[in-house]
Amino acid sequence: MRRGLISWSRDEVPPSVLDHRVARFQEKIQAAKLDAVLVYTSFARPSAVAWLTHFVPYWNEALLVIQPSGAPVLLAAFSKRVHDWIRSVSHLGEVRSAPDLGRAAVTFLEERLPKASSIGVLELDALPWSVAEPMVKSRYGPALVDATGLYASIRQPADEVEIRLAQRAATIAVQAFKKIPTRATRASELLSALERSARLDGAEEVLPRVAPDLRADATLCRLEGDALLGERYAVELSIAYKATWVRFTRCIATQAVPQSWRSAADRFVETVERLNEANRSLEPGKNAAWALETCLGSAPLSIVATGETPPPSALPGGSLACLSLHLALDDGPWLRGEPLILGSRGQPSRLLI
Repeated sequence: MRRGLISWSRDEVPPSVLDHRVARFQEKIQAAKLDAVLVYTSFARPSAVAWLTHFVPYWNEALLVIQPSGAPVLLAAFSKRVHDWIRSVSHLGEVRSAPDLGRAAVTFLEERLPKASSIGVLELDALPWSVAEPMVKSRYGPALVDATGLYASIRQPADEVEIRLAQRAATIAVQAFKKIPTRATRASELLSALERSARLDGAEEVLPRVAPDLRADATLCRLEGDALLGERYAVELSIAYKATWVRFTRCIATQAVPQSWRSAADRFVETVERLNEANRSLEPGKNAAWALETCLGSAPLSIVATGETPPPSALPGGSLACLSLHLALDDGPWLRGEPLILGSRGQPSRLLI
């Protein structure tokens, strides 16, 4: 269950922005001659529905139904007692109770689309079978088609509202890093400081990973228990604010910051400046690994390029993304990650803050 406060500030995310996003998607739906598109959401896969309607589930699951015209409808597998809350934090035309989500979807389609010929589903292959089975076995089964590419085609570049939310999330993350005790000796000390700072600043979700001792292992892990910190350790912090996610990674030295780290930080900035929509095949130097993540579907962040695999498709300039860089320096590993705005042709990317 998500633990942070989920609310809707209409000043930060005006209804008109959500209307515009839905309208753009409906234009694609009409062009593709689809009768509707179904978008699944859950605690682990909130981003597509959140981007379109601002709805983020604390728990459970739902299906958003978008037809070529009209307001989106949410089929929600939630108790009716939370429907008023759902309406207060999201921009929807209707909220329907759907304890059995798959069967409810079939019932809704029978009501609205008795002669449907083509129904898109975002990330069709990843739709939970408990939801998909009633639809697949119904008369609508042959009409189901994957609409992932359709949605991805409008998801980036980021609009001004999303960039402002990301900047707010980034500020929360940076301030949280500043709260790490300088004399911390255990992972629990830094994790509690990060969590407290980010939550009090309004983060909806805080997901940290730690490499407690860089001299032993630079692998970032979700810790189930506590761990002793070495003289050099790394922290990755993923923050959600108003359904917008950013990811930061920092290396921390309990003694003097090595000169090699200062040089590595310069390489990170240089790598960002070489990155743009026409160049996502980076070469940040020897003994380096990197990954570029962005939001194109229901996952908050998905890898779209790495140093080992060529970019599968174009990502437009102005996209909101996160770059992670891992350098194998002579005196040990160094990690850095920050959100950025992808540069257009001829212009470099820029760090978000």
